[in-house]
Amino acid sequence: MAKAELGILLSDLRGKAGNAVFQKTRDGLMVRTRVQGTNPNTPAQQAVRAAFTKATQTFRGFSSTQVGAWTLYGTTITKHNPVTGKAYNPTGINIFIELSSKFLQVAPAGTIPTTPPTSPFTGDSIAVTATAGTGKVTFTASSANATGVTTELLLQPLKSPNRKPSAKAYKSKGFFPFVAGTLTHDVTVPVGYYAAGYRFVKTATGQMTDILPLPVQGVTFAIESADANTASKKKAA
Repeated sequence: MAKAELGILLSDLRGKAGNAVFQKTRDGLMVRTRVQGTNPNTPAQQAVRAAFTKATQTFRGFSSTQVGAWTLYGTTITKHNPVTGKAYNPTGINIFIELSSKFLQVAPAGTIPTTPPTSPFTGDSIAVTATAGTGKVTFTASSANATGVTTELLLQPLKSPNRKPSAKAYKSKGFFPFVAGTLTHDVTVPVGYYAAGYRFVKTATGQMTDILPLPVQGVTFAIESADANTASKKKAA
């Protein structure tokens, strides 16, 4: 049931009503379509949830001085609301959890940094491309990653090659530090269309760049190999 608090004008509305979800945000009242999500609880999702829980518990144990340091750091970061485009500064706890969760994705057994980064992270100077293959997408880097930087590889399944990718629907396919002599990495996927992307992550802090999108890739079956095998069998018969 939706909850409303009314004054001279409608100032607050929260909850659900039919297929609509009302939410009060820093940018005002937002209304979105209610989605009945699924919860497959995959290993990747379990890892993300575990990282989020660990980061949250760590922040709860901070002293007032530590909380203040992260709050101040949040004021130096500018983000934009994905719906309205309005700029805002994240809270201390939000930016800490964001960085810590990403840090733990890269290094699950690592010790979360408890002090804010001392400098901004602008990414890496290399470029990455993606090429569809038989049952895989191959990511290729122009050169090696800088020291202390890894590349997060991302894919988003699409229903058709003309479907526009969603900026929030990319799924991480792991982190790969490209090094001299190993500038390619394969990601095995089912047949279909995929929007590829990547971003750089600073391994010591969890700082990351925005996602850099790549062209849609069409992954196919090994039809040629199947035909060859069939031809061989017919010839043998």
